[in-house]
Amino acid sequence: MSVKWSREESVLLDLLRAVTGKENRINPDADCDWEQLLKLAESHAVTAMLYDTVESLDLQITERIKKTAQTTVLANYRLLFLTSYLTKYLEAYGIVAVTLKGAVTAALYPVPEYRKSGDVDLLIPVAADYERALVLLQQAGFLVDKEQLALHHTDLRNTEGISVELHNTLTEPFENKNINHYLIKMLPEYAKHTVENTDWGVRLVQPSDAYHAFYLVVHMLQHFLREGFGLKNLCDWTLFWNREVAAVEKERFQKLTERSGTGQFVRILTAACVRELGLSPDKVSFLLTEPVRDETVTAFMQEVLQAGEFGRAETDRMVAMRRTGFMAYAKEFHHQMHLNFPGIGRVFVFWPLLWALTLIRFLHNNRRLGRASVYNIVKKAAKRSELIEQMRLFR
Repeated sequence: MSVKWSREESVLLDLLRAVTGKENRINPDADCDWEQLLKLAESHAVTAMLYDTVESLDLQITERIKKTAQTTVLANYRLLFLTSYLTKYLEAYGIVAVTLKGAVTAALYPVPEYRKSGDVDLLIPVAADYERALVLLQQAGFLVDKEQLALHHTDLRNTEGISVELHNTLTEPFENKNINHYLIKMLPEYAKHTVENTDWGVRLVQPSDAYHAFYLVVHMLQHFLREGFGLKNLCDWTLFWNREVAAVEKERFQKLTERSGTGQFVRILTAACVRELGLSPDKVSFLLTEPVRDETVTAFMQEVLQAGEFGRAETDRMVAMRRTGFMAYAKEFHHQMHLNFPGIGRVFVFWPLLWALTLIRFLHNNRRLGRASVYNIVKKAAKRSELIEQMRLFR
């Protein structure tokens, strides 16, 4: 099935396929609005990745892409050496700190420095070590942010303003008790399945391939069920599987997806990467044991292209529900109440008050952040939920 993306979307996908090692056949004289393409690339945080491909092309935007690439490289090295330092620092106190995304995922790229990262993500997989690690980071000069917006990590910042997210779990709680219980239960496995990464010339600790891939999945899924995610995440997935992965790691990964109920989500995003980003079908044939409808792949790619990095390209994105209808809205609102008030939310007599406070917080934040109207947000959520239903999540 031939998909008619906009000319700028098509050319951007062609450019990103060149990043995966596929032949570049970009025509600089193509009927393309290069300014619009640059805006699209920026919204997906993939601008720096394009530099080596466009360097030889006589384009008016090449110099701006070069400047973005230079800035990205410098920022990534600052994050890299901070990640390495913190890994060694915590290790000296007997604490394993596993790097999530960031430098270890960037190492999959032909030019790792071009993959944009915004902060340092460290997972403390041994629950008993978490509070101690938090104290140690503060002793090292990091300050805990006054406003904490997540339940699965603590945000800290150093004197340079660099953010560190210290994770106690892999993701925010989902609107499903079984997957939440599973993610907590399997967390210690991240301490048992680690490998050293010295691709950058420094030592980092990362998850083994199966657990690295699983984190990429649940991280994408978390954002997909909220505002959404963009092309950078699909590039990560493509480059991860376009390399040689041991059979034992593939088997472990399949078990992780089966037990977590994320198998259909994995099949859809994998099929999208095969069709649009040059992921080799031979490398991922074990993930595509069930056919994925082409219409579903198209709908998924439309969702990704429209979202941009973490859904920031559209102001009417906040959540996507697993079902449609009034009860779906009610369950999602109740879930948001628990996320906002994780402690007192366990006491059901306070629910009416907490529902009201959740609504007030939503309306206040919606206005403060300049988001779309509540009507448009609800309408977008309903439309996105049609795709979510096809993913058979957590079953």
